[in-house]
Amino acid sequence: MSDEKYPFFDVPEGDVSPLFTTKFQEAARVGCLRGVFDGGGITTNWLKGNELLQSPAFDAELRDLVETLQCSGPLENFQSMRQFCLEHPQARMSGRQTFYAFRIDTSRYRYYLRLFPQKRKFHLFCYQTDQFREGRPEPNFNLIYRGKPKKKQKSGKER
Repeated sequence: MSDEKYPFFDVPEGDVSPLFTTKFQEAARVGCLRGVFDGGGITTNWLKGNELLQSPAFDAELRDLVETLQCSGPLENFQSMRQFCLEHPQARMSGRQTFYAFRIDTSRYRYYLRLFPQKRKFHLFCYQTDQFREGRPEPNFNLIYRGKPKKKQKSGKER
């Protein structure tokens, strides 16, 4: 994005864990905006999270973030999303399905953006950061989404 109003989080080399959260943080989830590119635009729906966290300030920030991503970012159109993904190969994750993972932090909220170019869709998970629970065990997301390390082949006998 050119104006960097909402900069993407820089992930340390080879560590994707900051791009994810766990079920332990569900109380901090405001909701999830899901979108699909169809024809000339985007169709979206909102999945509620902790309704106590939804406020006019959150709604205004989310609206501004989505407008920014649509004007000068990966949500401008489907081709922009595909190009954005190609320009960020380090964000490619493989699990049940391939997607691209990004994180955007603001002063009060954290957004996890998931782009699924092969499905023409995206998810924007929204969390209120002061509601995160500290001291919880965190899984190694590198193993989950980057695959297990390959085992060394034993030097076998020649056949």
